Amino acid sequence: MAGGVAGALVFGALVGLGGILSSRVGNPIPVVVLAVAGAYGGWLLGVIVFGAVRGGNDKTPS
Repeated sequence: MAGGVAGALVFGALVGLGGILSSRVGNPIPVVVLAVAGAYGGWLLGVIVFGAVRGGNDKTPS
């Protein structure tokens, strides 16, 4: 759950930044580029947070 929330926040932030840039330059390209970057960055951060919350496989041999 935490990984999905973190990923969604990154995606939303980059799409919002693309929207601001798009209104400044009058071209939709920044929204597309930053949406793709946000999707990748959000996925990557989501995987990192998911791994950190879940923990590692620290099985010590007996």
